[in-house]
Amino acid sequence: MAMLEVTDLSVDYGHVKALKHVSVEANEGEIVSIIGSNGAGKTTLLRTISGLKKQQGGTVRFLGEALPNQPHKIVARGIVHVPEGRKTFSGLTIRDNLLVGGYLFKGRELENDLQEQYCLFPILRERQDQYAGTLSGGEQQMLAISRGLMARPKIILLDEPSLGLAPLIVNQVYELIQKIRNSGITVLLVEQNARKALSICDKAYVLENGMINISGTGDELLHSDTVRKAYLGG
Repeated sequence: MAMLEVTDLSVDYGHVKALKHVSVEANEGEIVSIIGSNGAGKTTLLRTISGLKKQQGGTVRFLGEALPNQPHKIVARGIVHVPEGRKTFSGLTIRDNLLVGGYLFKGRELENDLQEQYCLFPILRERQDQYAGTLSGGEQQMLAISRGLMARPKIILLDEPSLGLAPLIVNQVYELIQKIRNSGITVLLVEQNARKALSICDKAYVLENGMINISGTGDELLHSDTVRKAYLGG
């Protein structure tokens, strides 16, 4: 049984069908990449899994059970969504952003989680009293991921974590994603940077016009003529 099973999922925005009978799955400890062009439905897929968008058909099951329909209950079950564009609380300090992420816990337990994140992200410890809105794009992305980890996810949904970042910072983000997987957390990664995403994942899906048209291991898709021509620059 897969940790996350999305089966025959359909999602509409009015008369527009954003997802059409999409099925994907992620096993425990995997990095699973979803690649595709703008408007393919990648973000909609993550938003539906995390309860932010209502589906019109199909099922989403986590650890063998249907998910509740409230996002905060989905977080409590162990699914955490780090959205595209960072979405940090710009008027709060780094420390307070992290405490918001750990709202399910309190006291010494919460403080221990905070210190664990500071060990993983030393730059956040150094700047813990700095307002999030004053950070660089790369630092805000680190904060967004760290805030997600404060909720102790079993699976983390990452939406375009490399978007708008310099190549050196992109490499750091991808090293972090692998470190997260190695800690035992499953990663569902949505990316336009297809080459990077495929290079680190165990399994991948190509989402095109709301439908899955290719799937396989990351290595298989990296060497697919179809994928190379459409998403890897020929």
